[in-house]
Amino acid sequence: MNSSATARLEIETFADTEGCRAYLLIDGASGQSMVVDPRLDQVDAIAATAERRGARIVYVMDTHTHADHLSGCHRLSQKTGAVHLAHVSTSTTRRVERVTPPHALVLGDSSVQIIGSSGHTPDSVSFFAGGCLFTGDALFVGGAGRTDFPGGSPSELFDSFRRMETFPDDTVVMPGHVYGTAERSTLGAEKVSNPLFGERNRAALTQRLSGTAQPPDQMMAVLSFNMGKASEPTNVPASEVANLIKSTRRPFLLDVRTPIEFASEHIEGSVNIPLDTLKARLNDIPHGAPVVVICRSGGRATTASPWVAATGHEVKILTGGVRSWMDSNFPVKKGHVALPLDRQVQLTIGVLGLTGCALAFWVNSAFLIIPAFLAAGLTFAGLTGTCGLGMLLAKMPWNHVPGSSASGSACAAPSASACAAPQASACAAPQSKKE
Repeated sequence: MNSSATARLEIETFADTEGCRAYLLIDGASGQSMVVDPRLDQVDAIAATAERRGARIVYVMDTHTHADHLSGCHRLSQKTGAVHLAHVSTSTTRRVERVTPPHALVLGDSSVQIIGSSGHTPDSVSFFAGGCLFTGDALFVGGAGRTDFPGGSPSELFDSFRRMETFPDDTVVMPGHVYGTAERSTLGAEKVSNPLFGERNRAALTQRLSGTAQPPDQMMAVLSFNMGKASEPTNVPASEVANLIKSTRRPFLLDVRTPIEFASEHIEGSVNIPLDTLKARLNDIPHGAPVVVICRSGGRATTASPWVAATGHEVKILTGGVRSWMDSNFPVKKGHVALPLDRQVQLTIGVLGLTGCALAFWVNSAFLIIPAFLAAGLTFAGLTGTCGLGMLLAKMPWNHVPGSSASGSACAAPSASACAAPQASACAAPQSKKE
């Protein structure tokens, strides 16, 4: 996350490892704020940042219906009371305030202009505020959004580019995805260096964007969730899960911990699909019964559950995880004894922190950077629910059952990013060479 300021409008950027970018726009005079393109897993971090800055979130809006990640707009609106805005042509079934571009919003003493930027999707919009243009998946640094999704149109994207050109050349481009390029650019720079944005011939741009690419992973499930057709997960206590297990509609117990944690102790009848392999194995979860997602204490289950819900399952999260199950005196099946992952994290941070302090005292004070770095990591984990050290430790050899194999991290950027353009990225536009 980083911040910048333009006049009275302050901007906080929230990045993730898959290239997505969300933005918190804060009017410095009034503290009113707007959130653009929040991911579901960023909701708590964004809300906490706004609270820390003394800002009140009054609007949330996606630049379009995302096909590559779960939107956090609905949950953030419920959490903060913000108005959930959406393009007039959106297919969402959720309660939203529909907006027809061009449209102007008052954000305290600031103004936010919403302009139509269809082409990637029919409901795409961009936001101009504080000298910045938040372009979503219409325009990227050096590229553009793909137009081979249903409803996509190279011709409409051409018109959207021309509307963007009405803003000054020094307008800062703030894209919805960053795929190995600069974080931001300017409209003037994109006119010169972006072969798609700089194309002045409609037919030629259509030819450039005539290619197709693989759809994003779980695209239909993601769209279903983002359009409100899949319900969000609910938290249930151990006693309720125990009752469900005894009922005629026995749930599928999905344990998303590491294989070694699962082998150490698990609820009888549960199935282990580790969090870092879940997205690739969603089809392994049978339909016809509710799914109860389980981890050690509830954190990883909270991360995993929306992806399961997006595939149409009725999803419940075991509140407090296996620990609460055992505290309620319900039985577990025990096997190979392993130090729980959260205790490994605690032990590692403790040892490294003490080592850094000792080195700072006896050798050089510069070694205080070690405990400072660890403290920053803990703060990030607390805000986002994502522990990088935990994910790293989970891949260590001692955390794998012999014979099991680990796959790529669920947080790693996919080889093809679903919404990018020239460089085979999932939302980017695959280009055909210009004749």
